[in-house]
Amino acid sequence: MAERAPIPAEEYERRYGQTNDSSSEFESCTEDAGLSGEDIPTTRLVSGLDLKEVCDTTGQGAEFEVESQLQMEEAALDNRYFDAEDVFQQLSRAPLDDESEDSSTEDLDMSPFERLSVKMESLCGDRGVVKKVVKQGVGDVVPAGAYVRVHYNGYLEYSDEPFDSSRLRNEELRFRLATGSVVPGMEIAISSMRKGERSRFLVQPNYGYGKFGCPPRIPGNATILYEIEMLNFVDRSTAEEFNSLTEEQKKEATFKHLLEVARVEKDHGNEYFQRHQFKPAISKYSKALRTLENARLANDEEEAKRDKVLLKLYNNMALCNLKMGEYPRCIANCNRALEIDGGNVKALYRKGQALCELSEFDRSKGCLLKAQNLAPNNKDIREELKKLDRKFQQFTLLEKERCRKMFGGAKETKEIKSSDIPECSAEFKKLIDDKFVSFCEDASLPEMTFPMEKLTSAESDCIIHTAQGLGLEVTTRQMGPDKQLRVRKKTSGGA
Repeated sequence: MAERAPIPAEEYERRYGQTNDSSSEFESCTEDAGLSGEDIPTTRLVSGLDLKEVCDTTGQGAEFEVESQLQMEEAALDNRYFDAEDVFQQLSRAPLDDESEDSSTEDLDMSPFERLSVKMESLCGDRGVVKKVVKQGVGDVVPAGAYVRVHYNGYLEYSDEPFDSSRLRNEELRFRLATGSVVPGMEIAISSMRKGERSRFLVQPNYGYGKFGCPPRIPGNATILYEIEMLNFVDRSTAEEFNSLTEEQKKEATFKHLLEVARVEKDHGNEYFQRHQFKPAISKYSKALRTLENARLANDEEEAKRDKVLLKLYNNMALCNLKMGEYPRCIANCNRALEIDGGNVKALYRKGQALCELSEFDRSKGCLLKAQNLAPNNKDIREELKKLDRKFQQFTLLEKERCRKMFGGAKETKEIKSSDIPECSAEFKKLIDDKFVSFCEDASLPEMTFPMEKLTSAESDCIIHTAQGLGLEVTTRQMGPDKQLRVRKKTSGGA
């Protein structure tokens, strides 16, 4: 796709609902008052005012404290917004270094930003926003209305320290285009970018902070240099439009359309996952799955495309389940992935991890060895096999201790020091605590069961002690050759 064409002023106003001159509204107000921009008196306050209190004519009015001269002087002396060491690291990105070598004698009368602007491409008809690509991106230009993730530094002329920087805050800027979340010039700049691209933009005052600026950091009529990196974007308009359709209209959607909707939901889920918000991520992945389940396939090619996305979705959901300690659900999603591709390494690896957490050591080892045969150089699989071996050895020792306590006689049992009896792991205790809290909160679950042959004596004691501490009833019952611990909620009668 070609680079986006410059945006005429009238088109900009139609698209974003405002003129290019962001200061026009303020200028009209000052003109009505008979004041020029220079004549407006200003007083700095210690804290902001509540406009409701200011406008309320029936109450006591608003109280405020004027900043003293000493406070203003102290603020001026400490006019640093970021850590000095972090700022020094950012100076390695020096925005004008690569331009100084080509400067000719004719350029000496020009300011640094003017020299830089000469070699930059205009994004709008009046050169209010100009651009130079530093690192090429990939794929298409970000679509209108997309959700974007960017890093940026903002510089004033003759200043090495950025007045604003997402990198120094260590916090990406995330917003949806065409919602007025940033100044118009930055919106136009980001709208011209591709994934992975890093570019520099000069933004004139009427596309930035206007005639009055944003004191104290940004003076009036300031031209701004932005260095922006497009980390990622997600075009959710496709999914939003699809979700607004009736069920009948959804059934008529083409496979291509459904596939695009599913990919958008998957990307949205990935965004949540990167922020460690696993439940919302699973919700988005599930939406994508439901979308593809209703797809009508015309041929084997469409089936292959669908299965490729389904495989990613099941693996992603399994990873979320693993992160949340939902091991049975993790195994179920891995099994669905393996139904599509029996040799999928990720599904085998994650299933092995979940089985290990459930002390299903033999099954876990089988999955991990199969994954290792398919990916012999995978370091993560090797480490997981070592972890499995350690857990199995610990389990075996605990089993021996339990058997000795059961068959060694009362006298021998008394002689065993408490320090010699292994305790269950902190990880197991946390898992049991979380499970019982969820159990108590879920009115639809009357009881929980635990197979005793899978538990060590320490783990059985942990379950009993935790359950009784929460006011739950614990009993044992025989199910054929196996014994179970049964945990139930007490009825109102206490039975």
